[in-house]
Amino acid sequence: MDTSMDFRACSQLGRALLVVLSLAFVSAQAESPKPLSLDEAVRLAEQQAPSLDARQAALTSATDAVGPAGQLPDPELVAGVDNLPVTTGDAFSLTRDFMTMRKVGVMQTFTRREKRDLRTRRAEASAERERALLTNERLSVREATAKAWIACWAAEKRLGLLQSLRARANAQAAAATAALSGGHGSAAEGLAAKSTKVLLEDRITQAGRDVAQARADLVRWLPDAGDRVLADAPDAFELGVDPDAVLRHIATHRDLLTYDAMERAAATDVELARAEKHPDWSAEFDFQQRGPHYSNMVSFEVRIPLPLFASDRQDPMIASKQAAADQIQAEREDALRMHTAELKKVLAIWRSAAERANRYEHEVLPLANDRADAALAAYRGGRGDLQATLGAFDNAVEQRMVYTDVLATLGQAWATLHFAFPQER
Repeated sequence: MDTSMDFRACSQLGRALLVVLSLAFVSAQAESPKPLSLDEAVRLAEQQAPSLDARQAALTSATDAVGPAGQLPDPELVAGVDNLPVTTGDAFSLTRDFMTMRKVGVMQTFTRREKRDLRTRRAEASAERERALLTNERLSVREATAKAWIACWAAEKRLGLLQSLRARANAQAAAATAALSGGHGSAAEGLAAKSTKVLLEDRITQAGRDVAQARADLVRWLPDAGDRVLADAPDAFELGVDPDAVLRHIATHRDLLTYDAMERAAATDVELARAEKHPDWSAEFDFQQRGPHYSNMVSFEVRIPLPLFASDRQDPMIASKQAAADQIQAEREDALRMHTAELKKVLAIWRSAAERANRYEHEVLPLANDRADAALAAYRGGRGDLQATLGAFDNAVEQRMVYTDVLATLGQAWATLHFAFPQER
């Protein structure tokens, strides 16, 4: 047998297998989606949100209405019969009586230029309001998606931190078992260690449930990407702007963007109501055909409404529109105060959560871990008791629970502040 040929064949087979495995690895890497960042989640949700499609349709509708608002009314076709006899032998004859005329004509109402300009301004204000509502809805979708992403990230963070304690729980149970075997412990201590381990698993199960619920909320905004692995969370300790400057920009809060357009629309309504005291006019031109023995005729007439009872019609309407304008101004002031108070509260929550998260990350959690490790080491060395060890372990569990709650609070407050204003401000 030629061993050199066998060696070459095996070598070629090995290289081929290596190429196949490399291609499979590259293909798997290409097919595996990258972790879902918060920025990508917000962008995808914005592309898929039905509420934004609805608001965009409303804006298109309002924008398309601007042009027609300033046009003259359509002309009207006039057709009929004048002076048709209904008695004697000429009854219902169109040709026997000289006064009977069949007419056809056209009528046009001429709206005053001032009114047409005001109606255009009113339609533009409506379109501007819809544009502000679209901006508001876009920011609302971004905030809701960010909060869902942060809640999911925080839930997974809690699950991971609790799972990291399994090694300590197992070590405690092993130490209690060893102490019992060596005659230094009691059966009660062994059961207490096992109970702590079981309770940790129960916490882990609850944390897994919270992750599943948070994922369900995220999938609402991201039907096609809500199950992807999450990337690292953004730096919630930074707002991107001076926190003290947030309140100075309160007038541009997303929920206040519509009030400028609403006030312009209300002021235009007042002017339109006043313009009704100056009536429009209409003109009509008719061709009138009479019987064969009589000449045909043409007619031209002008109609002008007479606002003789303005105190009962136009003046109350002006007062009504003015009251509506005053209502919008009062509502704006109320909304301004409400959102100012809310932002102050959220800023306080964000500052407190940022300080606490930093303290837990650099002081509380390391101290809890060191305390748990020291207590376990002392118990193993016969210098401590199991109750102190289990107490230190329970404290480590609780501190992780509180820490993840603080992280979630920090992230939620950050999202509220980050998406409260248009990003281009």
